[in-house]
Amino acid sequence: MITLLPLNDKQYKIIINIDDCTEEERIKLIRKRDLFPAEFVKLLIDLIPENQIFDTYSHYDMILNVR
Repeated sequence: MITLLPLNDKQYKIIINIDDCTEEERIKLIRKRDLFPAEFVKLLIDLIPENQIFDTYSHYDMILNVR
């Protein structure tokens, strides 16, 4: 459903693939992303490789920065 596309060593583009989910799941995910960004970021942190640490998240660009 959500994947991280590496842009460089410190940034990932967040990709939401709605083909993998039902209409209800898609609505819930988009609502969480838009209304509860902190909850959405928790989902993203689980996707970060173990050797990297969450730094910041740009909500408008959907870019995840790591250290």
